[in-house]
Amino acid sequence: MTDNTELTTAQGAGANLQAMQRRQYDAVHCLLLPLHKEIGLLPNASVAEIIPYIQPEIMDDAPEWLLGMINWRERHIPVISLEMASEGQISRIHKSCRIAIVNTLNGNNRLPYFGILMQSLPSLQIIRPNAIHPSDPEPAVRPSIKSTVNVNGTTAIIPDIDDLEMRLINLVKAS
Repeated sequence: MTDNTELTTAQGAGANLQAMQRRQYDAVHCLLLPLHKEIGLLPNASVAEIIPYIQPEIMDDAPEWLLGMINWRERHIPVISLEMASEGQISRIHKSCRIAIVNTLNGNNRLPYFGILMQSLPSLQIIRPNAIHPSDPEPAVRPSIKSTVNVNGTTAIIPDIDDLEMRLINLVKAS
């Protein structure tokens, strides 16, 4: 015969595990990317790696926001300035810059990754639904930006990865 105390303890542990699993989905691990004048926001899972700055190989006739191509893990990938791609400020390049290697979303073998120039290392944020709100007032629509949000008092831009991917594919095809 099972002791009622043991059964109650086991049921309580099971309920605690279920509650912990539910809480896991109540938050998203994100990276705040320090750009030149702005902060970018991406889910941590969309960033493959953060690497030290590598001078990109410049592409002929590329727009100013496409900084060039780098070799990363035996792949030739484009590096962009997100702010310049979204009609923002020109990025500064200095020794503490980093590149966030971002996974593209559509499974395109020609462009599975691209890099975003950052001014320094990103910071990890665990964001719960009540900690993120649309920016008030909502700024003007910008190319390659999904939204501008307020996260725990910080204004951040959310890149439109699909749009950036399509723009980059069109440029890579043209070269």
